[in-house]
Amino acid sequence: MIRFMSKAAASFIMTESVAKDVFAALGEDYRVPGIWIVDRLPDLIERSQQAMAASKEREAKAERAIEDLMDAAQGDSLTQQQLASQIGVGLSRRLVPVLEMMKRAQEQAEPIVWEQA
Repeated sequence: MIRFMSKAAASFIMTESVAKDVFAALGEDYRVPGIWIVDRLPDLIERSQQAMAASKEREAKAERAIEDLMDAAQGDSLTQQQLASQIGVGLSRRLVPVLEMMKRAQEQAEPIVWEQA
């Protein structure tokens, strides 16, 4: 588990695998512990927004494909349930708390740190 902290926002925890995905989406090296200084936040916010938009597009395509398969499996509720379970929490949703923390940290000129929880 990785805990993200800033004096500008409430702390939150992510699993390490999700944190690695977030760092990869931002083009950042994953190191624990770590810090994003205030000067880097504008660039990181921009990258977060770009990663979120790209992820939303991929997730929407995947969800449409699964919904098409579910339509094709009409009458087979077990198959429909199995397909529905394939729709998980995407990266765009995982980025939300990180992006919100970055925005608040930038507004209040506070760094963001993370560590093993």
